[in-house]
Amino acid sequence: MSKIYINPGHGGADSGAAAFGRTEKADNLRYASAVAQKLSAAGHTVRLERDGDYLINVKDIAKNANLWGADLFIAFHRNAGGGTGAECLTAVNASETSRSMAQAIQSALVGVGFRDRGVKVQDRNTYVLSHTTMPATTIECGFIDDERDNALFDSKFDEIVQGITDAILSIAGGVTPNPMTPPSPPNDVPELTRVLKRGMRGEDVRQAQERLNRHHANAGKADGVFGVNTYNAVVRFQQARIGEGRDVGCRYNGNKPDGKIGDNTWAILWE
Repeated sequence: MSKIYINPGHGGADSGAAAFGRTEKADNLRYASAVAQKLSAAGHTVRLERDGDYLINVKDIAKNANLWGADLFIAFHRNAGGGTGAECLTAVNASETSRSMAQAIQSALVGVGFRDRGVKVQDRNTYVLSHTTMPATTIECGFIDDERDNALFDSKFDEIVQGITDAILSIAGGVTPNPMTPPSPPNDVPELTRVLKRGMRGEDVRQAQERLNRHHANAGKADGVFGVNTYNAVVRFQQARIGEGRDVGCRYNGNKPDGKIGDNTWAILWE
């Protein structure tokens, strides 16, 4: 199991961004705490940097994470400045694990409906990222000064929390398998004749999209086009099933989601 350090940004006299009667420090604590609870329930050792409305100096945050010996560090923020969408940040000298974690979280946020601002290298105002010694990323979960992003943050809150949790678990590993016996797929599962991946079109893609939506993976419109929404939905679906101890056919990839639908993922989709 991993030691995961959760940093809800701002606090106390530092409200962070503010708009429409809400503050970033409150939103940060809300979704960071929810993710921390789920990671702890999955068996990991989690440290929540603050559990109330108070401020901790960024130098102390980095020092605390390093002294504690954290395996992963995630800072939770919201954005502001007139834009829309979600993004994840890494330091200039970020490790491959940092970049992989940031991309997994970014895919989850895009999957629930945020505009994709991508994973960005931040070379300023990133003290905690550049002074921590473990893989680290900062989440910017939508713009607090955009009413549509706020509506998405509130209405899809549970999905956001679960998506971020699944993304972190895909990196942290060590998830306790689901003790329940997986259901057997029905006998009328259509035969998969090819591995489905981005750029493909066809009836099999449309069927996969329908099944992803039935599993609440949010593939969007079932139009038979394997685009970015379908890819992100497959990643989310695979992350969730791996978290249950299932074999989705990605063992060549370190048992991390690959966003492709092979025989194993296809069979589980039809359960």
